[in-house]
Amino acid sequence: MPIEGILGQYIYRKSVLHTLDPRIKLFLLFACIALAFIADDFIGLGVLYLLLFATAALSRIPVKSILKAVAPLCILLIFPIVFNIFFITEGEALVHAGPILITTQGVYRGFYMCFRLFFLFAIATMFTLTTSSIAISDAFRALLDPFARFGVPATELSMMVSIALRFVPTLAQSYEDIRTAQQARGVDLREKRPLARLKGMAAIMVPLFAQAFHHAEELAVAMESRCFHGGERTHYRELKTQRRDYVALIVIAAVACVLIVWRICL
Repeated sequence: MPIEGILGQYIYRKSVLHTLDPRIKLFLLFACIALAFIADDFIGLGVLYLLLFATAALSRIPVKSILKAVAPLCILLIFPIVFNIFFITEGEALVHAGPILITTQGVYRGFYMCFRLFFLFAIATMFTLTTSSIAISDAFRALLDPFARFGVPATELSMMVSIALRFVPTLAQSYEDIRTAQQARGVDLREKRPLARLKGMAAIMVPLFAQAFHHAEELAVAMESRCFHGGERTHYRELKTQRRDYVALIVIAAVACVLIVWRICL
């Protein structure tokens, strides 16, 4: 049984967000990433977080599932905090002990970068939670089609994206199964000593990589047996832009205008 809330897993709900054109959602994702770099203070980030909360509410996906999907990426939030706190020396000194200097500006930028990075993780996760891998593949193909005349393999690239997204929840499920099986065999994964912990993780990672290669080989054989060769493909469902898609574009354009005006007025 699949675990709900795994990174990259699609969760079906009857919501406005799920029914948006995947091409529009992909464009909105890129727009939100750009806006995260336009917002240069916590007020700008606050506007983006309001957009994120509204998106989560419209998706009708439980907050617990969203946080569970984002959780594996949160360890990366440590790096911008540590880097900015210990390497930015501008501002009033808070702690000055020998070579260690922590300033107000360093703390401010560290937490600002942390919140910005979390927003990027969360908005990208919302995209994968509300868009199936097939829809994402079709959206990438549609956006890359204009470049096909220059030799860009649009169909092959979109297929690679689709396969990669399908493998994320599969590997996550395999990890949980292997971890449970190894614990049942007596492997202690709660050991605090580094070497013992590394040995315990090896008992999980080795069979996990073996299973990943096995899945990849099975997929390759299945695609070869079906004579997959890329190129032009027909699609069961044609992508169509509706009124709700234009409303979403208007909303993101309004948010962009607010952030740009706010930054200019600073």
